[in-house]
Amino acid sequence: MKWIYVIFIILLLPAILPPDFIEEPPLPDPCNGSSELCERRYSEVSFPETHNAHASLDVTFRTTSGAEYQWILQAANHRYNMTMQYDAGFRAFMIDAHHRTPGITDFTNTSFCHGTYSAGFAPCSYGYQEGVHLLTELHQKMNETPRDIVTLLIEVYVPYENIEYIFEQSGLIDLVYVHELGSPWPTLSEMIESGKRLVVFIESADDPLYPWLHDFGTHSWTTNYAEKSSSEMKCDFYRGESSAEVWHMNNWLSDASGLSTWIGAAEVNEYNFLLQRSIDCWEMHGSRPTFVAVDWWSDGQAVNVTKTLNAMNHWSDDPPRLETTDSK
Repeated sequence: MKWIYVIFIILLLPAILPPDFIEEPPLPDPCNGSSELCERRYSEVSFPETHNAHASLDVTFRTTSGAEYQWILQAANHRYNMTMQYDAGFRAFMIDAHHRTPGITDFTNTSFCHGTYSAGFAPCSYGYQEGVHLLTELHQKMNETPRDIVTLLIEVYVPYENIEYIFEQSGLIDLVYVHELGSPWPTLSEMIESGKRLVVFIESADDPLYPWLHDFGTHSWTTNYAEKSSSEMKCDFYRGESSAEVWHMNNWLSDASGLSTWIGAAEVNEYNFLLQRSIDCWEMHGSRPTFVAVDWWSDGQAVNVTKTLNAMNHWSDDPPRLETTDSK
């Protein structure tokens, strides 16, 4: 009969021991910086995002004549490059793929540039980053943070086989996730365990030959962008699939010519303004913004804003106290 009393005492211990003596189950290793995010679906997390992430003033490039230049201000969206953006905590990046030299469609000519032919110059004349080089740098960063999910949204001006080439050469192709339209998004921990930690959207149509290139317009939606002042920024649906769970809250300003402007960036990227706008949009649409997208990321605290959003379960929750980071 003694063993019955032993079992009884063991079962009773949690009720009679003080809380300090009860061992809590260990938290899982962090996912995108927080253990609490691991069991959330990809569509239930807010990620800080940079618009035209490749277009920064500290990038140098060479012309066909061999001359070296800095990225031209009028085509820049940031002061500091994509590697620094990653180090600051950004995990989603909008980038534009072009043929570096017009008319040359060779895979190795695939680059990331920002501009349009309407101004009379090829987009890569203002600045470019070689496709394989930039994605190799991203791959290295992802290897340094093996429990982080990363997203790319690519504006595509090259054939899909060119995109596939630079992903294969950089090694990122091994990390791409394939999502079936209409199915629930996986949790962050499921994506990490599968090794498929990179979600790629394109501003172009799906192609069954490239199932990992997800049509942005059917898998997600976005608010408007490039307003002229903070007072014009709204939460209304602009384009894409309005029923999609994944969506971008665009949060950058443009000047009278439509170009990105750093003037006002400190205002719209400021912690309180950006947090309140995110909460307002969350309330309006019933789901947190999946991506909080900014220009001139170093002027503001977009990373901290998404940390706060991720610490909230509902838009009506009191936001937790701001934790300081180096992502100012």
